[in-house]
Amino acid sequence: MQQSDLKKKTVSGIIWKFMEKFSIQFLVFLQSIIMARLLSPSDYGLVGMVAILNGICAILVDSGLTNAIIRKKDPTKEDFSTIFIFNVGMNLLMAGLMVVCAPLFATFYNQPTLKYIIYLFALQSASGSLLAVQGAKMTIDLRFKALGLINVITTVMVGIISVVLAFMGYGVYALVIPNIVAMYIRFVLYYYYQHWFPGLAFSWKSFKELFGYGSKMMVSNLINCIFNNIYPIVIGKKFSPADLGYYTRGQGYAALPSSTVSDVITNVTLPILSKVQEDTASLASIYRRMLRVSAYVVFPIMVWLAVMAKPAVVLMISSKWIPCVEYLQILCFSMMWLPIISLNQNLLQAKGFSNLYLRITVFEKALLVLVLVVTIPFGLRIMCFGSVVVTYLTLGINTYYTGKIINFGFFKQLKDFMPFLSASLLMGGSMFLISTLFDNYLAMLFVSSAVGLGVYLVETKLFKFEELGYITNIVKENILKR
Repeated sequence: MQQSDLKKKTVSGIIWKFMEKFSIQFLVFLQSIIMARLLSPSDYGLVGMVAILNGICAILVDSGLTNAIIRKKDPTKEDFSTIFIFNVGMNLLMAGLMVVCAPLFATFYNQPTLKYIIYLFALQSASGSLLAVQGAKMTIDLRFKALGLINVITTVMVGIISVVLAFMGYGVYALVIPNIVAMYIRFVLYYYYQHWFPGLAFSWKSFKELFGYGSKMMVSNLINCIFNNIYPIVIGKKFSPADLGYYTRGQGYAALPSSTVSDVITNVTLPILSKVQEDTASLASIYRRMLRVSAYVVFPIMVWLAVMAKPAVVLMISSKWIPCVEYLQILCFSMMWLPIISLNQNLLQAKGFSNLYLRITVFEKALLVLVLVVTIPFGLRIMCFGSVVVTYLTLGINTYYTGKIINFGFFKQLKDFMPFLSASLLMGGSMFLISTLFDNYLAMLFVSSAVGLGVYLVETKLFKFEELGYITNIVKENILKR
């Protein structure tokens, strides 16, 4: 693919992916406000207790093969059909595993309702066999617009079903049943936009080639899943379902902006970086641009969220959720680095360093366990501070290896994103000072936010940040002119 055409597809892909993600997150955000008012913290806590089982099964089903085929330069129809057959078999196997594990989870947490929730997750897993590799094919073809439309339509339908079930009094099941329906909606939409079926041929040669790379990614993803859910496991066992509900709500809101940008970066840059994996200069150029844009967008949003957490939570989901505010504020300073870390990890994947990626993952999770063990006796608040410490250590480890690969390590990255971090903190300080002038949460939220936005735009002009102009130009070229 020519460099100019690749650049055009990169920009277009990022724009459509951002539009998709922000549209979806806006819809999910509205849904979460309604659902949090209708449901109790314990309902969210119950779903959080079994999230790890659902996550592990999803990773085993995929086995890293999706990433493997995306980074392969010229995947064949045989590759796609092999992954499809494997995924169908694994989906059915994992559904059976969930059924077997359901009573064990219910006993471990002493929550009988968990058994029936897991049975529904098993049905969701079995239904997932309908979707094997269709999304990967569209990603490889860089059809981000169609993928975005599919995801937005599915999100709208699922949101409507969730809210209706919550209004009807289905409680925790309103958080689970819509995900099963989503599988069938997505299946219909994939076929409508793609008219493609992977076939039913299985090749051991193709499987061994793809699994050779994907297996390392699978192990890394399993480790990430287990240890990313270790906090909910510990909280669910040591504290009450309500405490876990407060934590997951705070963690969810803290992750919302950063995970949106991180997902865009991961989904768009991995296939793009894989196409130029041999060209170190192009890799470094794309990587640095994405880092600066991510920092410019995410840092001020996360600082705003930390400062405005209490009025935002009370106004959106009522005062019954106030205990989650402190967790939200602390975790904002962990989640703000997620897009930067994802960029570093994507680079390792694009260059084919799956063994190195696995070793880094193991080392990082060992640090997480160490910090968790140290902080558990001091309570949930200190445990959240511990997760922030782990994030900074993770950032340091990942950027060290980026420096080895493309000569753009921690200190060079620090030089790029520090101006945005400083500007964001200055914006946050001005918002905090303004907020002390108000007792009314609504006035506090809107006035402080307006002041913060104004301060950040002035800083953009004063410090000559190019990212706003870059974002504006590509939006004009790719959206407004169409």
